[in-house]
Amino acid sequence: MKNRLLKYIPAVFTLVFFLLAVSTEYYFRQNDRLANVANHTRQVLEKKEQLLKNDLGELQTAITKKDGVLQKYDNFSEFEKDLKKDGFVIVAYKQDSLLFWSDNSFLIPEKNFLEEENSLVVRLDDGFYFMQKQKVDSIDLYGFLLLKKIYPYQNKFLKNHFGPDFLIPDSFDISLHPNVGASVSNPDGKFLFSLLDDNAGMGTRRGQKGVGLLYLLAILSGLVFFSILLRQLNDLKLGLSAFLVWGAGLVLLRYFMLLWGFPAVFSKFEIFSPVLFASSFFFPSLGDFVINSFFLFIFVYTYSRFLAINQFFKPKSSYQVAGWIFVHLILFYLLYFTIEDLFESLIFDSSFSLQMFVFQDNGICIFIGFAILIFLFYALGQIANLLGQIARDHWNLKSYLLAVIPVSIVLSLVFYYFNPVKTDAVTMGFPILMVLVLGLINYQKEKGGRYSLYVALLLGVSIFVTNRINSFSSQKEKQDRQVVAMNLSTEYDPASEFFLMEIQEKLDQDSILKDLCKRPFRNESEIEDYIQNKYFTGFWEQYHLQVTICSNMDDLNIEPDNQIRNCFEFFEEMIVTTGEPIPNSNFYYLNEFDGMVSYLGVISNPSFASDEVKIYLRLDSKFGNEGLGYPDLLLDEKVDLRPVSHEYSYGKYQNGKLIASSGKFNYFMSNAGFGESSADFFWKQIDGYDHLVYKFGNNSVVVSCPSVSWYNRGITIPYVFVLFYVFGFSIWMLEKVSSKFRINLSFKYRIQYSIIGLLMLFFLLLGGGTVYYNINQANEANNRSLQEKLLLVKREVIRDLSGDRSQKSEVLTDQLRQLSNLIFADIHLYNLSGKLIATSRPEIFEKKLQGKRMNFAAYDQLFFNERTHFIHKEQIGKMSYLSAYESLVDENNETIAFVNLPYFLKSKELEKEMFNLILAGVNLHVLMILLAIFLSVIISNKITYPLRLIQSRLKATRFGSYGEQIEYTKNDEIGSLVKEYNQMLVELEESASRLAKSERESAWREMAKQIAHEIKNPLTPMKLSIQFLQKRFEDKTPNWEEHFNRVSKTLIEQINALSSIAAAFSNFAKMPAAKNENLNLVEILEHTVDLFKNDDFDLKLDLNSIENASVFVDKEQFVRVFVNLINNAIQSIPEGNLAQVVIELENINSDYQVSVIDNGSGINPEIKEKLFSPNFTTKSSGMGLGLSIVKNIVENANGSIWVESERHIGSCFIVRIPKRKEI
Repeated sequence: MKNRLLKYIPAVFTLVFFLLAVSTEYYFRQNDRLANVANHTRQVLEKKEQLLKNDLGELQTAITKKDGVLQKYDNFSEFEKDLKKDGFVIVAYKQDSLLFWSDNSFLIPEKNFLEEENSLVVRLDDGFYFMQKQKVDSIDLYGFLLLKKIYPYQNKFLKNHFGPDFLIPDSFDISLHPNVGASVSNPDGKFLFSLLDDNAGMGTRRGQKGVGLLYLLAILSGLVFFSILLRQLNDLKLGLSAFLVWGAGLVLLRYFMLLWGFPAVFSKFEIFSPVLFASSFFFPSLGDFVINSFFLFIFVYTYSRFLAINQFFKPKSSYQVAGWIFVHLILFYLLYFTIEDLFESLIFDSSFSLQMFVFQDNGICIFIGFAILIFLFYALGQIANLLGQIARDHWNLKSYLLAVIPVSIVLSLVFYYFNPVKTDAVTMGFPILMVLVLGLINYQKEKGGRYSLYVALLLGVSIFVTNRINSFSSQKEKQDRQVVAMNLSTEYDPASEFFLMEIQEKLDQDSILKDLCKRPFRNESEIEDYIQNKYFTGFWEQYHLQVTICSNMDDLNIEPDNQIRNCFEFFEEMIVTTGEPIPNSNFYYLNEFDGMVSYLGVISNPSFASDEVKIYLRLDSKFGNEGLGYPDLLLDEKVDLRPVSHEYSYGKYQNGKLIASSGKFNYFMSNAGFGESSADFFWKQIDGYDHLVYKFGNNSVVVSCPSVSWYNRGITIPYVFVLFYVFGFSIWMLEKVSSKFRINLSFKYRIQYSIIGLLMLFFLLLGGGTVYYNINQANEANNRSLQEKLLLVKREVIRDLSGDRSQKSEVLTDQLRQLSNLIFADIHLYNLSGKLIATSRPEIFEKKLQGKRMNFAAYDQLFFNERTHFIHKEQIGKMSYLSAYESLVDENNETIAFVNLPYFLKSKELEKEMFNLILAGVNLHVLMILLAIFLSVIISNKITYPLRLIQSRLKATRFGSYGEQIEYTKNDEIGSLVKEYNQMLVELEESASRLAKSERESAWREMAKQIAHEIKNPLTPMKLSIQFLQKRFEDKTPNWEEHFNRVSKTLIEQINALSSIAAAFSNFAKMPAAKNENLNLVEILEHTVDLFKNDDFDLKLDLNSIENASVFVDKEQFVRVFVNLINNAIQSIPEGNLAQVVIELENINSDYQVSVIDNGSGINPEIKEKLFSPNFTTKSSGMGLGLSIVKNIVENANGSIWVESERHIGSCFIVRIPKRKEI
């Protein structure tokens, strides 16, 4: 009863998880409604208001202790962490001077604005804040609580968000108007702000992970429940029909889930975004790919277990076995080539790679991809394993191999015929290898052999999977590189075009430029300087800017040919021949293919005279300049900054001559170094690089990438192996736990898993220590590099700061830009008040991503603690980077300024370098884990070999045959065990000899007793009859003849009894020669059953549709055999129970098997081995010769007989007779 209820546990979990998911989703939807969100916000705001007031009081106390001067704030770092955690910013003014600021990312408003602002909620440049004010003497304290952070644009680092603890969906917005949305008030009832929902009715926006997990668990539990139900079906036809319905149901379920987008919360997760993967309707995302592959795995796994576990699935003949194997072999190959197509799609239709040496760029997506491959290949393995399970009970290994190999080769050739492009030797050979190895595993009798083959198979699968990953990734990379080459042939920069569109908007509204253009020729130099400094600084340092102002009457002298051309005509021709307009602007991309990215802008200006004046802006990229500093942070997420991967190098050739190059590869001055080819695209391998040469006209582009090393090609193997091994081990554990809830591991496996576990623990600890050490070393190296750069900047800048600094801001800016290009890092310069003086990257402040005050933690260390330098991590949005500060001192050793290097120009390179160090350590330890698994197999086999040898010798030990002694020379614990075993063999042989002699003597005594007893019974009545006849003779009785006849009859009866006894013993000693002939076993069984047809019990004959079972036996003897077995079966049934006896005939390979099954009380295991011994009986009378004679008859016919029994359930006597061989 308990076991029956256990199977419904997954159904209960399914219902519970589904109800929890629906209710949780409903709960968040209700709480995300405006009124509920506003109420929660009001409660949080009330608590935060008190916390902010306490923090202001703490700062006020610190300032008061210093008599209104913040000389040093004790334990500022902890105070800063607490403020950021709560979303607070505090600033303090002393009169009009800024005394304290807690966060340099906060754009500090002017004090006049703060004094005049009476609202509790204010809209500042970077978002909405709740504000509190406190005043102590001449000190003004302002506390700000972040309500919503707003950035000028969005990208992976900059996302608009609400303050911590509010739990407001990001789609909500804030308004300062009380008549819209849901209002939020303070405890006094004063209106603060309103909340607006821009995404109403679009589902949950909070608790998405929890709701998604609950839906996923519900689906998983439901699949497990149906899997358990289907595996317990005990009818083949019903089971196959159920699987057909279940398979169709799974397909329909996925169809409607995709059609209706259920569960809707899945679409909120990144893995369900088509950005990562998209292929077709059924595979629209990576998450759906995982679900589909798991559906396939659970279906195939359930089907294979259904056929393997249930005993009713027994093909009756070799033809049926061959049919089942052929059908499943076709299914195996159909599934294999389907998986091959899905595998290819996973690589080609995704935006990430499964190659482990590029793990940093792909992260968790690699393991999701591996999970898909695990589900697919384990599903394939289940079908291959099923082939071996079907065959092993009916065919020997040789027959299996002879059947499977030719058919597999034929099927591989068929698929090659239909798709020769995608089918190679590896593709054709892998399924054959998989079928063969899994077949060998099923035919292995020892568990150790099966485990070793399983590990070897996993290694083969890992090598194959890695090979396909490398092959498909290489093909995909070549396609991507062709696209890159074609893009490079057009020489455009999407980031520049994005900024040009922004510049156009500003130019259209620039009143200063319009005033200057009223007298364009008089203000020509001022216009050029204004445009250069206003619009083309920072990012545009990588371009040369040429400004040309001319009217429709002006001519230009075109160098180097000194041609005189009309200005308007010259530029218009340039636009017509090479220009491509940039949308929503008056700028044009110039496709001149001269190794530079070029743009042309036109500013039209009708003058007061009749002539029209235009300003032409020509931008040409500088060679080798790829920009510095913050570009990733400054770009909208809609713009792709780099069309060329960091791994690529490229060279551009015009008329065979190199005109531009970029990257690490050292290109030839002439494209002849790459050879010649008539194709537009061709490949070359030179100097450890793979080169794609793209020719178009007289020009060519070469895109180069470092060749993938064998190490990088093979490093994926151990990862795949370990993941496949862990998944297989988990499945095995679940199967063991689900069956009787206990796991019994042999000594050998305990050794293996102990070795693996200890080594994995050791490698994890060692790997963790290695990673920790590498990170510390990398951080120290980065800090040293920053300090070196700071010293260089310090020497260069300090000269310009030693004089009158107020007149040198432009000089400082230019100097910082030059130094920035030199050291590949941006530079900020702050005065002694922490205020920005100059910067090499003004965009970061112009776009209001950071305030113009230095980090106060650095200011505290340098100014108050008088440290020389300070390095720590800072953050803009979600971008974290190292930031180094240094004090600049003059010749009088007085601090005159602070210089700051925000070091994330090289942040990606540093991060990648650190990650490569970590990955190298992880790779080493994964390889060690792989080695540990193989060593555990070898070591455990070596250790347990003597034990297994002892086991096999003990297993082979029989009475009269005691095997050979084991040779083991080592003097250890196993040696002692072997020695005791050898000594036991000697003693056992001696004991067996004595026992045999004793048993022979005892047997003769018992036999003599039995014979004497059996003879004595008829002798007594014979003696009495003769004495009676003698007395009648002596008495001359008249009717003496009548008495004589009666006594004679009695004597004859008793003599016949003695003769029967003698015949029985004679038959036991030696069976009479059998009169064998060709007979139909079916007729013998039917004749035997007819003998009992009038008896009062239930006797059934099941021939399993066998009409002719030809055997070569003695009919009389085998009738006697079956009569004896049926009588024994009837007599074993307790009184009062309805006797039921079944005789079943089966076709087993080269034999016919007859089973006599009863529902009796069963046989005691203690006497089971003695049943076929002579003179043994379980009855109260009789000689005990019946079953021994039966066994003798069967064995004389080259057959065999044995019994299977279970107490209180019944017994089954099994007789197996060879089929008659046709001549």
